[in-house]
Amino acid sequence: MALLGLTTYRQNNNIKSTLLLLAFPVLLLTLLGAIFFLAGAFSRPRELFYDFDLYSVLGTGSPLDLALSAVYAYWPIIIGIAAVWVLIGYLFNDWIIHRATGAEQVTREQQPELYNLVENLCISRGLNVPKLYIVDTEAMNAYASGIDERSYAITVTSGLLAALDKDELEAVLAHELTHIMERDTRVLIVTIVFVGMISFLTQLLWRSIRISAFTRRRGRDGGGVMVFLLVAAVASAVGYLLALVLRFAISRRREYQADAGSVDLTKNPDALISALRKISQNPDVPHVPSEVRQMFIEAPPSSFAIAQLFDTHPPIEKRIQVLERLGGHDMGPRAAASAPPADAPSPHPKGPWG
Repeated sequence: MALLGLTTYRQNNNIKSTLLLLAFPVLLLTLLGAIFFLAGAFSRPRELFYDFDLYSVLGTGSPLDLALSAVYAYWPIIIGIAAVWVLIGYLFNDWIIHRATGAEQVTREQQPELYNLVENLCISRGLNVPKLYIVDTEAMNAYASGIDERSYAITVTSGLLAALDKDELEAVLAHELTHIMERDTRVLIVTIVFVGMISFLTQLLWRSIRISAFTRRRGRDGGGVMVFLLVAAVASAVGYLLALVLRFAISRRREYQADAGSVDLTKNPDALISALRKISQNPDVPHVPSEVRQMFIEAPPSSFAIAQLFDTHPPIEKRIQVLERLGGHDMGPRAAASAPPADAPSPHPKGPWG
């Protein structure tokens, strides 16, 4: 089964990663300018020039002048912070991600069957074998990570190893390997690093504005404190919205593409259908931050309908419907989980994995 458009999809991911890198400092400077513009709009902008020791760019003393002056004064610091943050993300992304999930690397001696499955899939595409990690939890899930050959990795939970048979596990590994092949992991990690930076900067600005409000403006007018705290709250909201906008850079299409890639590698859509149905019964790993959960093969949908607009995964039922069409048959929910069609290849022997 030949996949259509995956080369273009991979190129788009490379372009998207580059654009996100270029847009990152712009977003930070925009956030900074928005904060100072709101501060000037709800307070006395000329006094803020004095409080923050700013040079007036426009000479008008208006909120816009205040915002541009703040960007002009602090842009070297913002660019420097962004550069350091990106460097940290590049050098330590694998350590950061695996620390967040509690994953432990395993060797071939510890998990020979797991290694054999991944190695066979890699040989079929001429790829280097990524590192393998396991998260010790009863939940069933998996994720791929890394931005280059040095950091590419596939992680599975111990619950997944115990619940899936050989065909199902191979299908999940092929799904995660497709994410690596198509550079999905690179876009995801760049986005996670940026969202974390925006959150950090927002908290830093909140504290700075709050300290300035209580120290420099104390005794002048009591309303000034409330104005600054209001601006800090707005800044936090703006930072959160920017984080949501960055999440839109992560297309839900990536899961469909990875599912199709798994079918292309294994030629067994029924195995992935069965694996997804099992995973959907217990996918949640609550100790993992929400930003990292978007890397998993399955992330439970949000509880509220509006929040579901920002979900990074399509509903698992829709993914199964697409896989059924790829398999050339329409399976019912129970049949999909229990038996393959009569003309399907004979499955490998089944058994738990430990």
